[in-house]
Amino acid sequence: MKANILVIDDEESIRFSFYRFLAAEGHNVITAASYFEALSRMDGMIFDLILADIILDDGWRIDILQEVTRRNLKTRVIIMTAYPTAETVKASFDMQAVDYLTKPLRQEVLLYSVSKVLQQIERREDEGADLVGKACYITCNYP
Repeated sequence: MKANILVIDDEESIRFSFYRFLAAEGHNVITAASYFEALSRMDGMIFDLILADIILDDGWRIDILQEVTRRNLKTRVIIMTAYPTAETVKASFDMQAVDYLTKPLRQEVLLYSVSKVLQQIERREDEGADLVGKACYITCNYP
């Protein structure tokens, strides 16, 4: 599945790297440096997947999960952070994140997580099943 993916991170090097990795896989990748820029991007396009850093220059932005729910979107969200805590893991999954990744990320881990989520989206579309709650810690099963 080739997807529309939004990458939200305030570090330019991460946005650039993720853009290159995901675009090389054939995905349409859009980046945002802040939460408010991401909201603007979401106004103009429907995304299959969002990769969102928790800590951005404009605050703690796990709120993107609430925004996806508020907008009633089918978009899936992978949360990323360099500062994982039990509280943010729980909050992320409670708000229906499909994965929680710890930075720094290796390219193969990122691509594996994205691939697994997109495969589950395809299966959900094929079977009419719901993805939420079935994709907890995808990367813990990384080979």
